[in-house]
Amino acid sequence: MSTPEVTEHGILAAPEYLPFPRIRAVLEGVTTWAALLAGALLLVAVAVTTGSVLQGAIINKPILGDSEIVEMVLGVAVAFCLPLAEMRGAHVLVDFFTQKLPPRAIAGLDALMRSVAAAVVFVLAWRLAIGGYNNWDRERETMFLEIPFWWGYAGAAIGMALWMVCSAFIALESAARVRRTV
Repeated sequence: MSTPEVTEHGILAAPEYLPFPRIRAVLEGVTTWAALLAGALLLVAVAVTTGSVLQGAIINKPILGDSEIVEMVLGVAVAFCLPLAEMRGAHVLVDFFTQKLPPRAIAGLDALMRSVAAAVVFVLAWRLAIGGYNNWDRERETMFLEIPFWWGYAGAAIGMALWMVCSAFIALESAARVRRTV
């Protein structure tokens, strides 16, 4: 067992002090694959945009519906990147007001704010799912390619649902860490 490292905020950082390591490992794996899928979707968006620009320059006629494809693909890609950022702690952290607080208070506020963030992500996932259902029910489609709108909503809702699970896990992990804070 290694000696625990204390971060600048007083949170124990040694791996054995992370609660629920198996759940973390599964979520890390799933979110990594989700981010790789997001990368592939971004490559699709780049290919469509590049193809449209080249086709427009060569034959003066861009790809029909290029913006429809790019908009939908980018929305889903962003939603699939957010869970990995959550698991890696890569979201923006503003600690200006808490720098002078004791480490235990910082850990407690961290757990509280991560719980609030998880609730906000739940609302985002819920509303995307409702939006997808409404678009499916009304059979709404894009103008040129007639792609069902619900496809984009469904993809983004899946990414948001994964982010919601990760946010809830990180909030739980943060709460468990409060009592181990120096």
